[in-house]
Amino acid sequence: MINKPVALEALRAATRHAHQRLESELQVARPDANREDYLHYLQDLRGWMLPFDAALWSAAWPAAIQAHERAGKLDWIDCDLRAAGMSQDAIHALPIAGFTPDLSTLPVRFGIAYVIEGAQLGTKVLAKALAPRLVPWTPRWLTGYGESNAKKWRTFVECTESSLKTADAQRIAAMAAADAFASLADWFAQRRQARLDGRLHGGRAGAADARASAESRSQAVT
Repeated sequence: MINKPVALEALRAATRHAHQRLESELQVARPDANREDYLHYLQDLRGWMLPFDAALWSAAWPAAIQAHERAGKLDWIDCDLRAAGMSQDAIHALPIAGFTPDLSTLPVRFGIAYVIEGAQLGTKVLAKALAPRLVPWTPRWLTGYGESNAKKWRTFVECTESSLKTADAQRIAAMAAADAFASLADWFAQRRQARLDGRLHGGRAGAADARASAESRSQAVT
C-alpha cells in the first residue's frame, strides 16, 4: 500500500496548469456537449496519439503495468468512429499532430502514459455526462477498461511510485507529462480553430468535417 504518492504528486503539480487549461477549453466537457462534440474529440485525440502510441506501449515496462492490455486505445477510438459512420478511408485521412516525444527512457514513458491513462480514467465522468445524448450507443472509448478502470489506475500509480524513486526521475517524468498536456491542449485548440475557419470560409477543414458529419448522420449507430 502506498501511503504517500510522491511521484504522482510531482506529475500532478507539473501538469496542473496545462490540465486546467485543457479542461476549460474542451468542447466535449461542456454541459451542452453532444454527439458531434464527442466525435470531434475522438478525431483529435486520435490525431495526437497516433504518432507515438504504438511505440509507447511496445517499449519496456514493469511487468505489473501489463502494457499489452493498455495498448490498442487507438483501436477503441477507430471502433467508435466507424460505429458513428466514418469510413476507414475517412479515418485514415484525419489530421495528425506532430507530437513525437523521445520515449527512450522509462521516466519519460511514465510521464506520457500519465496523460493517457489519466484521460482514460476521466472517461467515467465524461460518460456519465454524455450518456443521455448518446443513447442507445455505448461508445467503446468511454467504456475503457470496463470494470477494471479503477484497478488499472491503481496499478499504474503503484508502478509509477516504485519506478520513479529518485527526484531526478520524477523531474524527468513531470517534464514529459507537462509537455504532453501542453501539446494536447495546443492540438485541440488548433483543430477547434481549423473547424471554425472552415465553417466561416468554406475551407478544407470545414469540408472534411462536414463530410465526416454527413457520413456519421447517414448511418445509424449500433
